[in-house]
Amino acid sequence: MIDYDGGAFGINLLLKAHGSAVYRATLPGLISVLNFLTLTTYMQDNDNLGDPYAVGVLVSGISFLIIFRANHGYQRYWEAAADVHHMMSKWLDGTVHAGVYHMQCSHYESIKPPNYFDNHELNGLGLSRNRELPIEKSASIGSFEEKNSSRRSINHVVTKKNMEKTWSGTEQDSPTVSNLNTNELRYRKSNHLYGKPRFDGGWKSQTFTNEKAKGRPTTPSLYLQEICHLSSLLVAVAFSTLRNDINLRESPLEMYIPNSNPADWPPVDPNDMSRDEKRKFLPRFSLVKHVRHWLGLDRTLSNRAKYYAARPMQVLGGVSDAELHMLRRAKGASAKVTLAWTWLSDFMIREHLAGSMGNVASAIVSRCFQFLSDGMIFYNQARKIMLIPFPYPHAQLSAFFIVIIVFAVPFMLEQYAGNKWVGALLTFLTVVCLGGMHEVARELENPFKNMPNDLPLCTLLAMYNEALITMYFGYHPDAFYDPAVFARKSGTEDGETANYHEDQPVISSIVAPQLASVNVTRHGVETKPIIT
Repeated sequence: MIDYDGGAFGINLLLKAHGSAVYRATLPGLISVLNFLTLTTYMQDNDNLGDPYAVGVLVSGISFLIIFRANHGYQRYWEAAADVHHMMSKWLDGTVHAGVYHMQCSHYESIKPPNYFDNHELNGLGLSRNRELPIEKSASIGSFEEKNSSRRSINHVVTKKNMEKTWSGTEQDSPTVSNLNTNELRYRKSNHLYGKPRFDGGWKSQTFTNEKAKGRPTTPSLYLQEICHLSSLLVAVAFSTLRNDINLRESPLEMYIPNSNPADWPPVDPNDMSRDEKRKFLPRFSLVKHVRHWLGLDRTLSNRAKYYAARPMQVLGGVSDAELHMLRRAKGASAKVTLAWTWLSDFMIREHLAGSMGNVASAIVSRCFQFLSDGMIFYNQARKIMLIPFPYPHAQLSAFFIVIIVFAVPFMLEQYAGNKWVGALLTFLTVVCLGGMHEVARELENPFKNMPNDLPLCTLLAMYNEALITMYFGYHPDAFYDPAVFARKSGTEDGETANYHEDQPVISSIVAPQLASVNVTRHGVETKPIIT
């Protein structure tokens, strides 16, 4: 997908040639100009048409035919984009629900935050759960920065220092100790149900039974690691089969390295890839690249295979040789996706029967499998667009009349235009308009294959992986408080010091140990292909 900023009046759009329908449509436009100049040279004194309105009727009919196809191309493009997002949404819902149910199992009773059911008496103390307290107004506040100092943002400015930090146990985006102490003092002076924030989500207090492991920061539950990997693998296999359905062609997979910086995700626009990556599937010289696109020679099977190899699907936790072996044994795109879907469903039902999802009722857990099933429906709808092309009879008819207008438009404008060069210009613009609409239809009819105007599946998968990683964050950081402290404090005066949790806010490792030691850049990471 080409990411663009139109600028003033969209002038910047005219500078992009690769992936442009305008530049590709200039070829029939130039041929029509040659036809027009030939007619004006050899038929200056002849009125062969008699009435040019006959040709006008023909051009109007061709315009309707091409616009009809372009409209269906737009519909197929947006339907595919909606199906992909619905598919990801359903599978993410099912995975996250299963992860949340797992956090309710009995193994985590010692680290769960207190609940309001067991502490109903707190409702009679007049406490508040507001996350912010009103800021006292001061006459000295006058600057723009001071007026907006209380505003919060979920994003942060990325600096070179924090770009080098990965999910390896280092503290990121955590409030400073001074800010925490200031807020705590203000909360203590108010009737606020407050506890020391736990930025580890409660995982740090969870220890292993093995004596050698005690005291170390705990990695996420193996259950969470496994379900995140299987869900990521399912989406990666689905995306690979959507963009590549050619037998004996590679659909590469590689390991996804968790990173909090979206700048390190695969770029939406293939033109934004690094020079070394683009050389894997694009000619070395830009002129050759534009000429090949202009002539329609950049969509060969070998060139598409090189493009897929340069943009592999990244799986959270990587792909094992055994998984690759079984995926290769599954014949056909649907079989491969069904196999990955079966692995995820089998894992969830086995763990549920074993008790990993706590005491959540089976009727509630069944929603997870309903989400997975709904995701398969949207996958097959997207696959319908990928597999079933625009009907051949209409496509052939459109291509035939594109050739006709190259000769019909010069005939019409030769009768209308009094000046030869004005007529040549109008002929060129008319044919480029109709030919460009035809090229737009061809580009959008299959949004999974026609690079660089394809859907950004690699970027969407990276976003999906980062969404899965949020399950490693544990419980809400503000959910940890000591009910007994507030029960004792109910009769004290404002400002009296209470015995809050003394645990300092920490960030524990939220990925498997083997991920923490991998370089954050994905260059050099072994790529494993699936043969489709």
